[in-house]
Amino acid sequence: MLAFETMRIRMPAAVLAGGASRRMGRPKADLPYGAGTLLAHQAVRLSHVFSEVYAVVKEPSRFPAGPALVLLDGAPEHAAIHGLVRALEEVVDRVFVLAVDLPVLPESLMRALASDAPAVVPRAAERLQPLAAVWRKAVLPAAHARISRGELSLSGLAEEIGAEIYTEEECRRADPSGNAFANLNTVEDYVAHRERA
Repeated sequence: MLAFETMRIRMPAAVLAGGASRRMGRPKADLPYGAGTLLAHQAVRLSHVFSEVYAVVKEPSRFPAGPALVLLDGAPEHAAIHGLVRALEEVVDRVFVLAVDLPVLPESLMRALASDAPAVVPRAAERLQPLAAVWRKAVLPAAHARISRGELSLSGLAEEIGAEIYTEEECRRADPSGNAFANLNTVEDYVAHRERA
């Protein structure tokens, strides 16, 4: 058990599961995945890498969250920035966030992203990937200010604070498959990924 503990990164992680799931047509968190739900799958994976795990949801969850402590983001609108803010409010310093619909992000990439920068956000397919990134509590004032202005983009927040960018080349080294950021937006995406769960 001690060896397992020492392998964990001494920082918390949070699964963000408060999205509207418009294209999926049902909450992604409760989709059957692996041995349980998609939310539980993500929480279990993160619990193998990080010291503790939160699940940030929009309303009290009726879905199993595995080993995660459930947090409510408390915002009426569906925007990932609210989930990030809620997770940052809970932590001492920094947190790794992972969207519930990114089920194949590999552990190797999670570990590679751990850093002391204000934020470490990977870039893949020429886009920032702020929903599989490390964020520090120091970004809370900027996040609150953006929310007050109605600017809800996490990529915009990353650019505003000068986040350290984990390049596409670095991502490929940590994930040669190139599938790390494949997400489940539609039923077709879900069916294709569930077959490999």
